[in-house]
Amino acid sequence: MSIDNNLIIRSSENVTELPGIQTHSFSLSNIEMLWSPEAFDYNDFLEKWVFRIARKPKHLLAHVQRIYYCFHANLNEQLFAAIVDFLFVLNKRGQAISWRIVMGAKPRLNADQFDVLKKYLKDEHADINLLPGNQYSIFTRGLVGANNLVMQLKKQVQHDYDPLALARDYIEFSQLEEAKQVLEMAILDQPTRLDIHHELLAFYQSTRDSTGFNQMLAELTQLGCDLIDEWTELNIYFKGRNSDG
Repeated sequence: MSIDNNLIIRSSENVTELPGIQTHSFSLSNIEMLWSPEAFDYNDFLEKWVFRIARKPKHLLAHVQRIYYCFHANLNEQLFAAIVDFLFVLNKRGQAISWRIVMGAKPRLNADQFDVLKKYLKDEHADINLLPGNQYSIFTRGLVGANNLVMQLKKQVQHDYDPLALARDYIEFSQLEEAKQVLEMAILDQPTRLDIHHELLAFYQSTRDSTGFNQMLAELTQLGCDLIDEWTELNIYFKGRNSDG
């Protein structure tokens, strides 16, 4: 992620604590590029964003959007957790954007939280696993292996949400790739759910995603899953389109 596009801008006093780094206040200069203010109308939006980060920890834009949401919703404990998770994934990379976010979020952090984050960023040898989180953190203190935690979180969160409803929420926000991933993961996890079959097939057809369809058809066939007739019908449909050029 480039930090040269004024992603975070400053409207007041200069920051003098960071020699050689221009640090700005926490505010998106172009909301339309990164954020939909309508998200504040959804009570469970933050939970779904945490779910998304748990599935794709290296999606830095999702981290920034989670931080932005918590900052402007005055969710201070959740904000601290979001910053800790962001720093965990960066793991000492992206120092400039890390400083800009921590300094910009300072008004929402208590003195102890800000001091912990600042000391971590200043110490180039600090161990990210020792950075304390709270009940809202995805990546917790004393973590031995990040991959294991992420896999465990996937299983936990998937039980809390209906994947069909989550996929439809993604579609509503025009996040088609995320919707596709949720549906494909769900059908592999729950191949007997006919409603997921219907939703995924409708998605493939409406987006004309013959590649994704063929890959999923091959995978389900290899696993020996029972397929509804619509899989055969859509297969014929895509073959007909291909033969027509």
